[in-house]
Amino acid sequence: MSPINVSSQPKLQGVDIFILVDDEAESKELQKEKGLSLLVRAHYPKKDLSILFDTSITGEKVLSNAKKMNLDLSKVSYIVLSHKHWDHTGGLLEVLRARDNWIPILHGQKFFEQSIAVDPYLRHTTWMPFLKRKIVELKGMLTPIWIPIEIAPGIFLSGKIPLVTEFEAPPPKYRILPQMVQDEMEEELSLIINLREELIVVNGCSHRGVVNTVKHAMSVTGVPKVRALIGGLHLMVVSEKRVARTIEELAKLGVKEFYIGHCTGEKAIKQFKSAFGDVVHRTKSGMVITF
Repeated sequence: MSPINVSSQPKLQGVDIFILVDDEAESKELQKEKGLSLLVRAHYPKKDLSILFDTSITGEKVLSNAKKMNLDLSKVSYIVLSHKHWDHTGGLLEVLRARDNWIPILHGQKFFEQSIAVDPYLRHTTWMPFLKRKIVELKGMLTPIWIPIEIAPGIFLSGKIPLVTEFEAPPPKYRILPQMVQDEMEEELSLIINLREELIVVNGCSHRGVVNTVKHAMSVTGVPKVRALIGGLHLMVVSEKRVARTIEELAKLGVKEFYIGHCTGEKAIKQFKSAFGDVVHRTKSGMVITF
């Protein structure tokens, strides 16, 4: 894939990433749940741009934590939904109800295809928990993203993430209805930030593989350096061998810092800390990451 031409003006000067909701919290005053929601604030010379990345399970918790962190979600310019699972989309309607103007909601292909989990039997539904109609009624402008796109200077959405490694693939337990074919999570999007020719890669769950995602980010932007990897890596239910291989490949790619939590798994986080040391940070509700 040919790298996207990066806009030269206005220049992205810095980025703050606020962990609104994660599985753990920085303090008792902040709420937590097994979901994920981040606010990305990009700094430009004349005006900042805010992007809400995922809405966790409960919009009330997202809004409550945002208020306690002195963040105004009414100023968000985009909502990005990394994939359709309820722990990343469940809070969407409540977030939209707290606003009074239209906002683009960026999502991947096949986002609204119904999917179930069957391992070894039907356990839970994994499709988008709201109808399109409900979202539009609350002034959500549904915008499907099929290919990599630069949504603001230096800020990209991945589009469909190619499966290139031999050891990373979406879990086989997910099936798309009604044909019951495997759901390969083709809708999954990553947010890619090019700050001073170093990448910050923001993931929801990395269902299509974190190494695949980082390699794709490099290909999309033409930037070979990765400053930080942020979000969920979905390593909580895989073998230690798989985690070790992931660590090995990310080390080869030269990732400098890790801010990981949600579905990464505590055992996997310990392996990352053992391999990379104090550049590995466990994300929690209330954490602020500044670049």
